[in-house]
Amino acid sequence: MLYDNILVPYDGSESARAALAEAVRYAREDPGAALRIIQIIDTEQLVIERLEKEGRNTTDELSSVLLHAHYDEAVNEADAALHKQIDRMLKGLMNEITIELLEETVPGEQIVAYAEEHACDLIIMGSRGLGALRGMLGSVSSHVLRQAKAPVLVVKQRAEG
Repeated sequence: MLYDNILVPYDGSESARAALAEAVRYAREDPGAALRIIQIIDTEQLVIERLEKEGRNTTDELSSVLLHAHYDEAVNEADAALHKQIDRMLKGLMNEITIELLEETVPGEQIVAYAEEHACDLIIMGSRGLGALRGMLGSVSSHVLRQAKAPVLVVKQRAEG
């Protein structure tokens, strides 16, 4: 077993999907390797976007109450969306798989800390991200490359054509 505990930061971007596909390839080659997939979310931004879609004003005094009231729904929706995106890619894997949503602090630092806390011995991540659920990768990948104790495999988005 080359790697026991593989971490994949995921944000739904093409680059992150390519990284997850690479991690799945590693996992298929070694059914004893655990696969940890994390998505770092900006929960406040998720709630604001949800309220704006409903046509609600998010700038008044009531907004903090609305943000709190819709927090659980927004997190549940993000979790469901994450599973919907990746479940098909994970189909048939016999490995131990952990999928977690983490609230944003500083994404690069959070990825490095998560990897250390969970004894991840390989981090596989995309080279660029989407930008806010969406802004997790890109400059973040260079931070992780510099700071992580574990090896980091940065996967480029596949060229079209």
